[in-house]
Amino acid sequence: FLHCRYASLLNDYVESEFFLIDGDSLFITCISEEKLQLGQNLHFFYIMERFLLDLTSKGGKYVIVFFKDAEHVYLSHPHLLSLRTTMILHLQNNTDIPIYTEFSNCLEHEWQLFLKDRYPYFLIVSDEGLNKSQTNFINILIIHALSKSINVVLTSGQESDTIRVYGYLIHSIHSHRSEVPSEVNRELTLQEATDLIRMYCLSVVFLSHLSLSQRAQVRLINSDWNKEVFTFIQWVSITFILFFHSFVGLQLDMGKGIQRDYVDLWNIVSEESYFGASFPLRETTRLFLEQKHSLPKGNNLQRDSTSFCTPKLRIKSPIFLALQPFSDPSREVGKDNMLQLAWGPSSLFGRSKDTPSGPWYQMAGLNICLEVWKEHCRNQDKKTKDLSIAAQMMRMIHVLIGKHQELLQKHHLKKLAKCLQYLGFENLAYTLSTQIAKYSVEMGAARFQLQCMGHYLFRDERSDPDPRVQHFIPDTWQRELLDVVDNNESALIVAPTSSGKTYASYYCMEKVLRESNEGVVVYVSPTKALVNQVVGTIYNRFTKKLPHGLVVCGVFTRDYRHDTMNCQILVTVPQCLEILLLSPHRQEWVKKIKYVIFDEVHCLGGEIGAEVWEHLLVMIRCPFLALSVTISNPEHLTDWLQSVKRYWQNAESTMEEIPNSFTTARKGTRKAKIQNTKKKSYTVKLVLYGERYNDLEKYVCSLKDDSFIIDHYHPCAALTVSHIENYGIPSDIAFSPRESIQLYDTMVKVWQEWPRVQELDPEEFVYFKNKIIITKADARKYEQELKKELTVWISLGQSEKVTKMETAAQNIFRNVKKKQMSKQDPNTEREIRTLEEKLRKYDKIFEKCLTPYQRKGMLQKKLARRGIGYHHASMAYKERQVVEMLFRMGYIRVVTATGSLALGINMPCKSVVFNEDSVFLDALNYRQMSGRAGRRGQDVLGSVFFYDIPLPKVEKLIKSNVPQLKGQFPLSISLILRLMLLAAKADDKLDARAKVLSVLSHSLMTFKQPKIEEMLKIYFIFSLQFLVKEGYLDEEGNPMGFTGLVTHLHYHEPSNFVLVSFLTKGLLHKLCQPIEKGSTVFSEDVMETLVLVLANLFGRKYLPACTTEFKGTFSQSKVFLDDLPEDFAAAVHEYNSKIEKNFGCFLLTTTKLADMEQEYQLPLSRTDFTGKNDDPSELTSHLMNSNKNITAVSPFACLSGMMDEDLFSAQNINKAVLRTIGVNAKNATLLWLKKYDYAERRMPLNAYALDFYKHGSLIALTRDNWYAHCTLKIHIKFINFSVFIYRISLGELCDDENDNVVLAFKQLSKGYGKIRNETTTVK
Repeated sequence: FLHCRYASLLNDYVESEFFLIDGDSLFITCISEEKLQLGQNLHFFYIMERFLLDLTSKGGKYVIVFFKDAEHVYLSHPHLLSLRTTMILHLQNNTDIPIYTEFSNCLEHEWQLFLKDRYPYFLIVSDEGLNKSQTNFINILIIHALSKSINVVLTSGQESDTIRVYGYLIHSIHSHRSEVPSEVNRELTLQEATDLIRMYCLSVVFLSHLSLSQRAQVRLINSDWNKEVFTFIQWVSITFILFFHSFVGLQLDMGKGIQRDYVDLWNIVSEESYFGASFPLRETTRLFLEQKHSLPKGNNLQRDSTSFCTPKLRIKSPIFLALQPFSDPSREVGKDNMLQLAWGPSSLFGRSKDTPSGPWYQMAGLNICLEVWKEHCRNQDKKTKDLSIAAQMMRMIHVLIGKHQELLQKHHLKKLAKCLQYLGFENLAYTLSTQIAKYSVEMGAARFQLQCMGHYLFRDERSDPDPRVQHFIPDTWQRELLDVVDNNESALIVAPTSSGKTYASYYCMEKVLRESNEGVVVYVSPTKALVNQVVGTIYNRFTKKLPHGLVVCGVFTRDYRHDTMNCQILVTVPQCLEILLLSPHRQEWVKKIKYVIFDEVHCLGGEIGAEVWEHLLVMIRCPFLALSVTISNPEHLTDWLQSVKRYWQNAESTMEEIPNSFTTARKGTRKAKIQNTKKKSYTVKLVLYGERYNDLEKYVCSLKDDSFIIDHYHPCAALTVSHIENYGIPSDIAFSPRESIQLYDTMVKVWQEWPRVQELDPEEFVYFKNKIIITKADARKYEQELKKELTVWISLGQSEKVTKMETAAQNIFRNVKKKQMSKQDPNTEREIRTLEEKLRKYDKIFEKCLTPYQRKGMLQKKLARRGIGYHHASMAYKERQVVEMLFRMGYIRVVTATGSLALGINMPCKSVVFNEDSVFLDALNYRQMSGRAGRRGQDVLGSVFFYDIPLPKVEKLIKSNVPQLKGQFPLSISLILRLMLLAAKADDKLDARAKVLSVLSHSLMTFKQPKIEEMLKIYFIFSLQFLVKEGYLDEEGNPMGFTGLVTHLHYHEPSNFVLVSFLTKGLLHKLCQPIEKGSTVFSEDVMETLVLVLANLFGRKYLPACTTEFKGTFSQSKVFLDDLPEDFAAAVHEYNSKIEKNFGCFLLTTTKLADMEQEYQLPLSRTDFTGKNDDPSELTSHLMNSNKNITAVSPFACLSGMMDEDLFSAQNINKAVLRTIGVNAKNATLLWLKKYDYAERRMPLNAYALDFYKHGSLIALTRDNWYAHCTLKIHIKFINFSVFIYRISLGELCDDENDNVVLAFKQLSKGYGKIRNETTTVK
């Protein structure tokens, strides 16, 4: 439990994710509810169903497991055993949740099979039982789950908000099952060493008889040298041919001259120590050459894998041959060289200026391809032919007919017909000579094009240039985007990664730069890493002469700003643009904005900062472009955005009618008249483009014996009948042409009497028949027809046919899974662990001699020299920038990365490998990362590999849809105060008022939800009431007091309000007393107490309650944060009391919005307990207590004595509030002094902020405070930045620069921000 992490649990899996709930843990969690009275079983069922509904409503798919052996725990508590049995029966009979009760315990074989077959996402379990024996039973379950690589989520501390569920996640201890065992090589014997020396001597003599040009001609080999002889690899490449061929029985005469010189050299070498005679050359049986591990035959990676290791070496280099990781024995150097000659020195998609072009050059290349194919077929006899040669030949024919048909003459067409005859395509060549039948590819032309050259098929690319674009010819959908920008319209653009949607953004920038020197375009990026990349691109693309003081590009992030107010293109993050839009003194600049570009707008549904994206979209008056890779409900989002634009259309028309308004005054100028000649557009267009330029194919990696196996994974293997029935085939599941052929063949095999078998045969399909050139669009139509037919099979009751297909896929699934789950030899694993332990010891000794920056720099340089890099969020900006730049330039070919590359970073690649499972590997991140595979203009096919990821998880990743964007709770007290400040202080009151009303009335959460909209209005009113009472607003709504400080620290709510209360009560001045009067230096005790206060306010990271039971010792850290000093705690308690009172009144007022019919039903099963409307009786009147106020409390909670007064206690809100209101305690801006879990155990705060101030060691924090190193760096950087902001804010607020509080924060800012040497000794 020490290394658990607080995280969002369901993430983005929606309909297909699956996890387990331990039924007894669910029982314990609900029965331990503090307010539940003994015997109130109906209230117990309400608590249980509300817990489950919270998961179900947010897209969770789960099963509940009750183990038989767990019943014994309740034998001494018969009433609990009875309630547990009733709970099981209720769930089985009244809900749709799958309930499993057949397993005895977690150690039985059937349970193991269940886990292997289903592979749950995680297991929700309690960390404590009702007694010691149950606790032990649960601990065994937790340990077992972690040992099976299944994550564990604790019920303790589980919370939820509007769209997400959060909890403490324990990652399984994961190790690579696919690790290739290391070899233990014995040393060479004397005889074996003698044999090596003979080889070396012969190679020296051999090379002396060759010219340099002859030395360069090396035959392609398919073996690797052993490590012992690798040193000689530069000399023995030729010698290998002699020894290896002699070994297999081929006798070669080396010639008298070479033999004579070799004997002379050997005599000289062996003069001092006699090694034996010069002949025979082989006396030992030990092999110095090892067969290379090759990919499965026919794998598309064979051809391209060699370019991965050493891109700068020519193919003839012997070093290249030695380093080549994979090769195909059937390929020959001569053939490859001739094919390369056939295509010439051109790139895959373009030619240099000096490269020959036109049909004549292509015809010459076709002749070469034909000769290579004929030679290959003669040598193969009855062996399997390498169809890749025929694919290149057919590709050449495609190019000639598709691009140069008007230039071809009669003899050219005859030549093409002859080539088609050689390939056996009778229907295409019209005539066939029996003399060339042996050269046939033995399949139809359509099948051949789909199966063997699908990635070479022509795309539907336009040939007519667009004058607006200089460097390429845009596609039709890209021209639509350019039209949107030209017409000053807004658009939501949903298109795959690397599809070219970002180009519209730069065209928009160019348009604004071209129109004037005053207009501004804002580019909103989700991350600082993407900000830096976009800025670099802008500097590279645009130059413009501007008046003095103006620049083209500016940057604004939380920790860096440059030319923010005097640029024409501002690149920023959402939080910073929100600051500008809500700043009263920046409204003149805001009116200059002509366009806003939102990149990765699907962050609107993210965990953190989602509401900020909403605020920006509803506040801007100018048109916008919203870009996204994937959105599940784009139509709904477009409708919402269109409703916002309609609001602004009405608001601006109203402002124009009001005299002396800014809009009216602006229209009076001549310049404004010119600018307004073009009618402003309020249209929001939806641009959907789902077609990838390159296909993606998936592969699963596994280990079989000592071989690394890569198996192709067909997308249909992830689909089941039930999934297609319930959700259909996901729209973003696409087949490559060869995968479509595989699906058709499987359908024919399963249902031989299939009525459409002839119609959908590739040779008879209407879009393929008798076509020499099949395009990618034709192949996509064939794919859609097969998908449609597959769906029809299910709808017409042919599901048993599909089930047979599933069975066939499952057979492959089990085969791959068997390979994937194969284990290493135990002895090998022990040896690896021993070696790793030794390496760690040596690394520690070496690291003590280096600073952290030296260690990191040396590692990066060492890896980069080998073409390897790494990329993660905690790296410095320049470190990430170097990796990104070198990767795009091709010097770094392999990058290991976290999710830092998921959001928009321009790092396209050929292949993406998902390495190890993680709870953060969800559907959205999978699509973001996998979409980078297959670079347009460089690759014809993208590859996605799953390495050591369980196949059930692979299945879920492929078929899961991304979640729908629903919107977060949009308001907070700090936001409302900022809106009031804008309305009061802005120069243009009408414009500011329109912005405020737009934010308050156009939340995505309230779109087409009138009750939720009404609830937010009430929340706004009670927030204003709180602000007036606390002195932040006067009765007219004008800001006053510490409003500026609170709004400046708005992202720390509610700590910003509490900090102000500390200032107003004089607590900080009382604490910050210098060492002596007149001094500006504060003692260490004062500074540590100040850090303790700040850590309780701004560094609040809770730990599970069970961590307090840890019996170990900590080397440097305190780990558990102490409580606030008494006077500070009293101030926090006073603040919380005001919030509780205000929020309680809000809940009582919103009671009218509740659906009381649903409130009398159990949340999940919908079991109704409204009761009968019988005539009242005297007995009923006598028994009922009419003095209880229970109008705003759940009827089920009332059974345990809860009343309306309980809503004024924050601990009881979630237990008592009416659930249909849609509000919980997280919407109350409370600062919990003490937080408790379901069992009323206190959850401690992590003292990482205070501990770091004391010892300054990240290593100690990682070891003692149970945080990952990279996570700690982010947290510490955040604390350091926050302290800096507080110092600046207090300095601006206070007129006296020698104020003790200001001086104390200044001293703290200097001392806290320095990350000390991580090897600091223990204090």
